[in-house]
Amino acid sequence: MSTPRSLLAFDCSGASCSAAVLVDGAVVASRFLEMARGQAEALVPMIAEVMAEAGIDFAALEAIATTVGPGSFTGLRIGLATARGLGLAAARPVVAVTSFEAFQADRAPGTLTVLIDSRRGPLFVQAFDAAGAAAGAACALEPDAAVAFLAERSGGIIGDGVPLLPGHENAPPDRIRAESVGRAALRLDDAARARPALPLYLRAPDVTLPKP
Repeated sequence: MSTPRSLLAFDCSGASCSAAVLVDGAVVASRFLEMARGQAEALVPMIAEVMAEAGIDFAALEAIATTVGPGSFTGLRIGLATARGLGLAAARPVVAVTSFEAFQADRAPGTLTVLIDSRRGPLFVQAFDAAGAAAGAACALEPDAAVAFLAERSGGIIGDGVPLLPGHENAPPDRIRAESVGRAALRLDDAARARPALPLYLRAPDVTLPKP
C-alpha cells in the first residue's frame, strides 16, 4: 500500500477517545476526550465531527488508521470493529498501528521505551532505537521487572504506564492522540502499512468461566 494522501485516524485503546483527519500529512481536524469508559458511544459521533470539519466524505479518504493494541480489550474491539466497518463500506484499506508506534510517533529522535498501562498489573513494554524502529519484541512486565529492564537501557520513557513505575508516581498522564496514530501510519513502510488489522493483546483476556 502506498502512502495515503488523505487519512482518517482514531484511537480508543486507553483512557481516552480521539479522531483526526490528515491530508498530505497535515492535521485538518481533530477531537480528543479523556474518558475511561464510554468510547463505544463517543467514537462514531467524533468521527462524524472531524469528517464534517475537514469537509471531505469517506469516498475521498485513501485509508483508515486505528490502534490495534495493546490496550483495553473493550476499546480495541470498538476501534477495530469501527475501522473494519468503515473500511468495508468505503472500500478503503485499514492501517494497523500499534499503541507503541502511536506513542512514539511524535517524539524527537532518540532511544526511548514505551510503557503502556494494562489496567491489570503488568506493563506492556517495547523499546525503540534512535531511528524510531522497534529494538526488540513487545512484552508484558510487572512494574519491578520493568524497572530492571529500563536499568539496562538508555533513553527516555513515555506512555500512560510511566506513573505506575516506582518513583514515577507523579509523572503526568500520557495519552495516545489520533493525529499521532495518523502520523505513525504515514511513517510505516508499504509492507507494514499492509499488515492485517489484528488485535495485539500481550496478555490473556479477563474471562470468568461458569462454574460447573
